[in-house]
Amino acid sequence: MRNRILTYFLVSISIFSCKKDIAEFEPTNPFENVLVVEKQVFYLDTVSDKIITGKKGTEINFNREDFILNENDKVTLELKEYYNRLELISDNINTITDKNELLESNGVIYLNFKVGDKKIKLKKSKKLKLKFAQAFRKEDRIFNGVFDSINQITWIKNSKAKVLQTVIDSVFTDKYKVLSFKEKLISIDSVDFYKEQLKQIDDSEIEKIKEFGYYPFVLVDDFDWINVDKFLDIDSKITFELVLNKTDLEKISVFFLYNNLNSFISEYRKYYDLKFIDIPLKNETSMIIVGEKGNDLFVNRSNLNKEITGKIEIDLIKVDSTELKNILLK
Repeated sequence: MRNRILTYFLVSISIFSCKKDIAEFEPTNPFENVLVVEKQVFYLDTVSDKIITGKKGTEINFNREDFILNENDKVTLELKEYYNRLELISDNINTITDKNELLESNGVIYLNFKVGDKKIKLKKSKKLKLKFAQAFRKEDRIFNGVFDSINQITWIKNSKAKVLQTVIDSVFTDKYKVLSFKEKLISIDSVDFYKEQLKQIDDSEIEKIKEFGYYPFVLVDDFDWINVDKFLDIDSKITFELVLNKTDLEKISVFFLYNNLNSFISEYRKYYDLKFIDIPLKNETSMIIVGEKGNDLFVNRSNLNKEITGKIEIDLIKVDSTELKNILLK
């Protein structure tokens, strides 16, 4: 009986210690100062409607009547725009779905409408109308971001998103024999069809399309983190475990980068948790490992391929912040 109580006591301590260790795990992004993404603030006060344009070209249509507000509430909008991989890495906005599917981003925005410090929401059945700064690519879809307990984002496909897409007005065109265009509200999954339709017209008509609105408006009802991405057909997946030459590191960050793609995956680990399962490979895939101890940084960059399995021995070398940045950029 005494042995059973002792065993229970030791197991309880072990479980408590593990939970405490997890709770105290607060990862930091070693690349957060590589490129600062500005938070833009717009003071909308009590205006009824306004078109807001971000510094990188994102356009948001604000209609006060669509939000749950009191008459005299003064509204503020916070906006952040991410249109390249360095911007995404700097704020650790990685491109992976909740189902471990690899994405390539065509633009991420963060929107926060608020009154004072309180976020405001859309009324039921209302949607926010916005336009990204870059034209949709084939197979682009809308995703919403969700953060986990250690501030890692994953993306969930928004199948309910609607798009105001420029289409050929076939009725007018057939009747008057003059090519004409109109906007049509369609599901996000229908964008590719209408884009292909527009590509079939004569090049001389392209300017008309651009004037009418070549970049479609997106209508969403969930607007914190919004991403225009497409799924990537990966080459393979690999599973492996890292064995580092330094075992006294306080924090370990691992970044998987995909050559010529606006894509990356980040992982934040403790020294005893370095097994990676089903990491997707696409094109030339590289891995940057950054270890931290106090103010010291230790790094290694390696290429990955489908032949890699089992344990990988990694030699980390000490670097300063400038060298770390250069390793990311090479």
